[in-house]
Amino acid sequence: MLPKGPMGRSQRFLVRQWADGCVIFDRQSGNTHALDPMTFAVLEAIQDSDNGRASVNAACHPFFPQNSADELDSIARECCERLEKCGLIPAQPTR
Repeated sequence: MLPKGPMGRSQRFLVRQWADGCVIFDRQSGNTHALDPMTFAVLEAIQDSDNGRASVNAACHPFFPQNSADELDSIARECCERLEKCGLIPAQPTR
């Protein structure tokens, strides 16, 4: 879980949002990342929870309301992989 600052926002990130996405500056790495709205919603869900699968899937639901739970799980997993690749969340151990 990421450290949180005022109002639940991580002190690690500076965020600038628009309707079609956002730009995040990672104070830890010094890198800047462009994220689509759904991937940013997943990042926020991870920050605001214990990284539970249900909260991450729920973050994807508004973008794909007709999809099944299995499809949302796959979409959420793809978002998490993108966030891991960018270094914005820690990599999950492989099983």
